[in-house]
Amino acid sequence: MKLEKINIYPIKSLDPITVNEVQITEGKTLVNDRRWGIFRTSDGRTVNGKKYPKVHQLRAKFDLDQLSVELRDQAKTDFFSLEDRKLLEEYLSDYFEENVEVRENDATGFPDHTSGNVGASLISTNTIDWVAKLYHLSSDEVVRRMRMNLIIEADEVFEEDQWIGVDKSNPHQIKIGDVVLNAYKPCERCPVPTRDSFTSEVNKGFQKTFVKERLALQKDLLDHPLYAHAYMCGIVLNVPQISMGKVLKKNDAIIRL
Repeated sequence: MKLEKINIYPIKSLDPITVNEVQITEGKTLVNDRRWGIFRTSDGRTVNGKKYPKVHQLRAKFDLDQLSVELRDQAKTDFFSLEDRKLLEEYLSDYFEENVEVRENDATGFPDHTSGNVGASLISTNTIDWVAKLYHLSSDEVVRRMRMNLIIEADEVFEEDQWIGVDKSNPHQIKIGDVVLNAYKPCERCPVPTRDSFTSEVNKGFQKTFVKERLALQKDLLDHPLYAHAYMCGIVLNVPQISMGKVLKKNDAIIRL
């Protein structure tokens, strides 16, 4: 097995960039992943794809060397600084039709999972291809919908789930190159995978079909205590202290410890 692809998401909920390597931060996350987040000024809650389908219709292209982003909607394309974010916030407030602010956290970012020191997510190409076939989607579209960091080559569909321990306190470890990671828990999915990643159009029956087919494939899945239901895809990882500062690289070999 090997690490096939690395995706990081500089602004939470917007488009990823693909990199050949990424360092583990002192906050035990991936450098620049979810480094910035969009928040409502009214109550501080996150503006994301779960509650704002319009996110899917906004394209982002990043230049992290210049700390800038190009945003394109259906009407126009604009360029913004990620350091002086006043104009970016004005644009996004207009786009989402409510006042928002863009915050930065370069240590831990703004991860979807806020407990368990979750630092990254992982899915295999086999699992991606299984989902793609199930819904007659391209593999690239499944990757965009699932929004995972690390894409690996594996031998079986959902093989990555076999790395999870009996509970969150006893995760199994994997090693990718020099980096040790804990297979913390399965990734519980939200409404985002049900929607087209460009138009936000919903695939009706997506969740029901996924659950039915996964349980047909893995009849004993719900016997595992970490699977309260079958609408799970990919796994989330946390990072032990020994991996801080180390670098994940594309094509690194993967072993289970």
